[in-house]
Amino acid sequence: MFIDEIEVADLHQQLDTANPKLQLIDIRHHAEIIHGMIPGADRMPLHLLPQNLHRVARDKMVVLYCQIGVLSAQACSYLAELGFKNVYNLRGGLQAWTNSGLTVA
Repeated sequence: MFIDEIEVADLHQQLDTANPKLQLIDIRHHAEIIHGMIPGADRMPLHLLPQNLHRVARDKMVVLYCQIGVLSAQACSYLAELGFKNVYNLRGGLQAWTNSGLTVA
């Protein structure tokens, strides 16, 4: 299955304009999240995603990320299989975000 991806610069622009039609989800587990998250992200660890589908917006652009983009791509695929439409993986994950010089909260 093809997964749509978004580049760090494009996500940063969306967040910079405070796009109300964007939901950003961090799927990393607690041990990774304590080192920081992209500001504005919702925390939803991958293993809890099936129990939290009601928290994933169906009427917004949903961007998921993990540390390097592999697990979030799997999460995007899972959501797409369940009928979610506007789902994107952050290419390169948090690592790409920080390598671009962007900060975490």
